[in-house]
Amino acid sequence: MMTAKRILVSGSLLWGLAILTSTLVRGQDLRRPPEASFTPAESLWYGQYSSDEVGKKAQCLDCCSPCPQVYGYVEAMFLQRSNCSFDQPVIVQSVDGIPVATFLSTSDLDFDYEPGVRALFGVRLNDGWALEGSYLGLWDSDASLFIAPPDESTNLTFPGGLGGTNVFSDPDRIWATYSSSLHSGELNLVCCSGHCDTWGGKGELKDDLGRYHPRCQTFEWLVGFRYLNLNERLRIYGERDQIGQDGIFREETGVYNIRTNNNLYGAQVGARMRHWGERWGWEATGKAGIFGNDAQQEQYVIDYEQFAVRPLTSASTDRAAFVGELNLTGIYRLNENWNLRAGYNAMWISGVALAPNQLDFSGELPAGNQLSSNGSVFLHGVSCGVEARW
Repeated sequence: MMTAKRILVSGSLLWGLAILTSTLVRGQDLRRPPEASFTPAESLWYGQYSSDEVGKKAQCLDCCSPCPQVYGYVEAMFLQRSNCSFDQPVIVQSVDGIPVATFLSTSDLDFDYEPGVRALFGVRLNDGWALEGSYLGLWDSDASLFIAPPDESTNLTFPGGLGGTNVFSDPDRIWATYSSSLHSGELNLVCCSGHCDTWGGKGELKDDLGRYHPRCQTFEWLVGFRYLNLNERLRIYGERDQIGQDGIFREETGVYNIRTNNNLYGAQVGARMRHWGERWGWEATGKAGIFGNDAQQEQYVIDYEQFAVRPLTSASTDRAAFVGELNLTGIYRLNENWNLRAGYNAMWISGVALAPNQLDFSGELPAGNQLSSNGSVFLHGVSCGVEARW
């Protein structure tokens, strides 16, 4: 899985680099002479301006394209997912069946920055309106820990009645792995309004070579539909070395496995501001929505010799969830159509079922058939990519 993920991310970056290289080879200077041709309607509209102003406005609008007809970008992302699960003990030291110290809790599983991708494509429809689709994917966020007793007198176990199993009554080695993946798709209707102006060196309209310098800004608001999938897995795997009464050495194994799946559907609203000049610019985007969440969880506990201490059990529920997203991006213009992008991103998701929140250490059946779906996720990190606007 990790190899496939790295190949996909590397391929996306190489694709962007190839586009960038060809663009730099064919790129034209943004500072074009103030020459333009107009349709009859445009000529009538521009008739209220002097010839110099006509050239200025024509060059500015042609160069900046505040509300382009077709636009899109592809970005590589590096996001860190915070562990917002309930802080509860998982592996404890037990003396005469009483927990006296915690060796592992759910809050100890910390995530690193992981690669992802974001792609957006928009087409202008009419009167400033555009149809815009986007995808965001973070394939695997992984957190893991290895635990072993510091000495032979330390007895590690699960808290509660579940600690009475063969392996997890006194394991010699424990691995805990927490993984999470996120996929999001959007389809938005976007309304764009913008304008361009020009300025020159030392307050003049032109620089010493008679060239105009564009300065544009736009404001866009959007409304649309979003689907988001959050899938998680928590796996606690233990091993114990045991010599049986027959004198044969055995390596006993056991596992506690939990999976959760969240499918969020709903409407969202948002806004986007963009401001740029001849070379540099910035863009800020905010989106939020209330969603319905179809949440499920399933879990099982297997002891030595494939004995199902807790057979596969599951639960599901429907509830409301919230998704909010903020992006702040810097822009460097290569030419009239191609830009480089780099920015910071943050996303907050609440009302979801997290795998660690489903832990149930009850020894009596039925157990593990509950569903806690009031967890939250916070992701943040950087992004970089290439953008095209026509």
